Amino acid sequence: MKEKFKKLYSYKQFKIILGLVIVIIIALIATSFYYSNKFYPHTTINGIDVSSQTYEEALKTIDNYINDYNITINGRNSGQLIIKGNDITLSSNYKTILKNTLESMHDGISFYKIFTSNELTSNFNIKYDQKKLKSSINKSSLIEEKNDYKIQKPVSAHVEYDKKTGFGKIVKETQGNTLNKDNLYQYVEDNIKELKTTIDLENGKVYAKPKYTTEDQEIKDQLKTYNMYLLKWISWDMGENKIETLTPEDIKDYLYITSNAKVKVNKDKLSKWIEEFCLKYKTVGKTRDFKTHSGKIIKISGGDYGWRIDYKKTVEQAYQEITKTVDTKITEAYQNQKNDTNKKSLSFTLEPIYENTAFKKDYTSFQNDWDTQNYSEIDLTAQKVYVYKNGKLAYSCPCVTGLPSDPTRATRTGVYYIKDKKLEYTLTGDDYVTPTKYWIRIMWTGTGYHFMNRSDWGRWSPSLYKSRGSHGCINLQYSSAQTVYSLVKMRDAVFIHY
Repeated sequence: MKEKFKKLYSYKQFKIILGLVIVIIIALIATSFYYSNKFYPHTTINGIDVSSQTYEEALKTIDNYINDYNITINGRNSGQLIIKGNDITLSSNYKTILKNTLESMHDGISFYKIFTSNELTSNFNIKYDQKKLKSSINKSSLIEEKNDYKIQKPVSAHVEYDKKTGFGKIVKETQGNTLNKDNLYQYVEDNIKELKTTIDLENGKVYAKPKYTTEDQEIKDQLKTYNMYLLKWISWDMGENKIETLTPEDIKDYLYITSNAKVKVNKDKLSKWIEEFCLKYKTVGKTRDFKTHSGKIIKISGGDYGWRIDYKKTVEQAYQEITKTVDTKITEAYQNQKNDTNKKSLSFTLEPIYENTAFKKDYTSFQNDWDTQNYSEIDLTAQKVYVYKNGKLAYSCPCVTGLPSDPTRATRTGVYYIKDKKLEYTLTGDDYVTPTKYWIRIMWTGTGYHFMNRSDWGRWSPSLYKSRGSHGCINLQYSSAQTVYSLVKMRDAVFIHY
């Protein structure tokens, strides 16, 4: 009995299952028949929903879509541009393509597509006016800066001075929002051809990029070099307990970064500091109080006697010291702990390079830089030369100086020094070649003491030079020239005054 019941139960199950299968097959056949001239449910073509539509219905849907088409372009910093299809004369020839797309959907066994999502892409032969498209883009705030949208160029990661720490620090790159036009045009065109309605420029390679980021080795090297240049104390020992120091606070203003991430020193800016330094210790041309042979105190300025630092060589000296390689461990030690020991390791003392020197340094009163015991004096009014040795007048004699009515021949006033001595010398000029003896150079222009065999020595007077003056030199009689030559020595000061 049980066996008979089991067979009957199994037969009923079979009939139920068979009935369900028949129903499903009929449903599938009916559905396939229903969709034989329609797109299946859940079907999009290039993002346009044509679900369950016939060819004619889909044609109308796409036609309306294209007629109403616009694309929203989203850029950085909330920048946005909307381009309407009508503005760029957008059109499409898609009838045949749409029909082929529908037919291909029903090729073979395809009823399973009823239950799946069908995201189709198809070439709709989209056409538009390329010039109008580029014009719309170019006139937009994404390209042409407007009041409500600023265009910012990308800025590479770089090193700059940190006021808080006193060291260099890496500043992160700025992406900016400057667009590469060619890449932008292509990206927008590609999306229009697919009839995309919204695009994000971050997804396209359209933005100009900074050349360097914080991850680049060039920037890490830049930081090391910057701090190596910056963290130096460069001093010049000027004597008389005077020290001049170029500090990191000064050096920071001279450092800059090149486009290829190199640290450089701006020599022009450095030169201004050196110029002030040189002028501070310059005594050449300074006004000096001078006691004449008559005991009168006068002020004499000009000339080339005194201290003068060699400006060009000092600029180069400072530049070489700033850019000199220092072990990064020494620099890093100071960065980790600012103490005198670590600072001392970064301190360098240099010798001043002088273009001209004087007898002594006196930073209390610069004009006292000459040897007050040994010098010579030329009184242009008296037309006399006075030579002092060991603080006393050792010799005096008449002279004839330059013709004052001719600026090219007049003897210049000021404080100079003895630069050269020759027993014999030939004086040359535009209109003369004169051999002479006991030549003592006072000025680099050619002015000096020397013997001159003048025929008018017998008629000498303090006013003779006004009509019969020299070409600038101090003419002496033979015995006078011989004596002056024996008394003066190299670098003695020479005071010339009226």
